[in-house]
Parts: sequence; structure tokens; C-alpha cells
Amino acid sequence: MIRLSPIATAFALSLAGIATAAPVAFADTATIAVASELPSGTFVKKKKRLKGAWEVVERGDKTFIVFADDFRAANGPDLKIFLSPQTVSDVTGKTAVNGAINIGELKATKGAQEYEIPAGVNLADYNSVLVHCEAYSVLWGGGDL
Repeated sequence: MIRLSPIATAFALSLAGIATAAPVAFADTATIAVASELPSGTFVKKKKRLKGAWEVVERGDKTFIVFADDFRAANGPDLKIFLSPQTVSDVTGKTAVNGAINIGELKATKGAQEYEIPAGVNLADYNSVLVHCEAYSVLWGGGDL
């Protein structure tokens, strides 16, 4: 006969309880939605001073592009935020609005701020977020989504 220590006996009994427990039902894995990581990054300067971090966040059924506290941009007229189908490396001041949507006027040239992405806009259709002077077609810069 094998003699077990009290700890080994308790462990063996707990394993026996697991082995005889009712099987656990799992959800159909095909119906489980995998959370995708939301884009984030840092701004890249093109023509004017632009730096800082940004990220896409979801709150309820709304999506926002949020600029971090370290956001800084050179002052200028008519600065707007666009979602563009082009990457930052491909876009210029002259092509910045081609196929892009305006999601708002730049609220401040420094500090945290956020811009709501309009309902019905599929972020997957866009490749970058831009800070652009629409009046003079000057691209401050942007970040690739």
C-alpha cells in the first residue's frame, strides 16, 4: 500500500473531483469576435512643425482620434484634421484632400484634444490622419493609421 502525505492526498482528491466534473461547454469559436487593435502612433512632420502621439479610441458606439498631451503643431490658418486614403509618405499639400474627409478644425496647436470620426465612416478605408492647411494647401504632416 502506498501512503500519501496529507498535501498529496488533498491534491489527488482535487484532481479526482476535476476529472469527474461535468464537461464544460464552450461557445462556438467561429462566432467569437476577436478584438482588433486600434491604430496609434506619432505624427510625422511634412512642411511645418508637428509632433506628438495620437491614438484611435472607442467609447460606446463612437470612435475618436485622440491627440496626446505632447501634441504640438506650428500655428497657421485654416488647419483641419483629415482622414486620408493616402499614406503620409505619399500625400502632399496639393493632394491632401483627394478622397479625404474633414473630421474637424484643429482645436489647438498644443495639448490633448480629440476628434469624433463621423458615424458610418469605416476607418479601414483610410490610411492616415492629417493636419492640413486647407486654405493654402500646406500639409503640416500626419500619422499612418
